[in-house]
Formats: sequence, C-alpha cells, structure tokens
Amino acid sequence: MMVQTTSLEEQIASLTAVVGNLLKHVQTRDDQLNKLHNKFQSSLSLNEFEEQDFSIECNTSKEIHVSTDGFVSIEHVKNTVNEAIANAYETRVQVFKSYVKPYTKRIEQLRMSENYRPPKLPQAMVMGVLDNILLTSLKICNNVGTDGDLLIK
Repeated sequence: MMVQTTSLEEQIASLTAVVGNLLKHVQTRDDQLNKLHNKFQSSLSLNEFEEQDFSIECNTSKEIHVSTDGFVSIEHVKNTVNEAIANAYETRVQVFKSYVKPYTKRIEQLRMSENYRPPKLPQAMVMGVLDNILLTSLKICNNVGTDGDLLIK
C-alpha cells in the first residue's frame, strides 16, 4: 500500500509540474502575441486605411483556480485555450483596401520584343498636317496585333 501511495504522489507531483509548465508556456505565448499585436498596431497608419477598431481585450491577469490538491480543472484549461484561439482568430480577420491591377491577365503576360522601336509620328502639329497625323495614328492602331509576344506588327 505504501508503494502505491508513493507512486500516486509522484504522479500527482509530476502532473502538477506538467500543468505548471503548460501554464507558463501559455502565458509566454500570450505575452508574445500581445507584443506582436502592439507592434502591428504601431506600424499601421490610419491615413491609408479606414478607421477600424483593432483593440483586443487581453485578460492576462486572469486568476487560475487551483484546487487544494494542486490541480487545475480541465474545464478551466479548455475555456482558456478556447478564449485564446478566439482572440487570435478575431485579430487576424481584418479587411484592408487592396490595389487591383487595371489590366487583364492576358495583357499582363504580353512582352515587348527586344528590337521594338516606337512608331515615329510627325513632330510638327500644324493644322494642315493634322489630317496626316490622324491617318497615321489610325493606321498604327489598325495594325496592332497580339500574335506571339509582339504588340505592333
């Protein structure tokens, strides 16, 4: 009977040590999350984004209820873990304005040839030459193709 009591006491002591280590680990992770969150908040500039409330209610000073035997209830551990996960999830779900490219994917994939030279348009903008400029531009616009990697034939 004495051997079982000693092994039971050793088991209780080891479980208490494990729970204590888990609580320390959870607290250090919570502190790390708080530091990262504060760093993230300080790097945000509210001029670029709409005003949003990024506040988090972090309860790092929660009391841990330990029974007289030195145990923490499983319910309490589950609740603490669930609250930490919920807080972490809520901080990650944020809507930001993003830039959208104005061109389609097909146009973005087009490449200019290495020997491409832009068409030479007339330099003088004289009223008599305006018709020639318009005709030249129309010819260039009609000759535009997207075959291969060339933009102009």
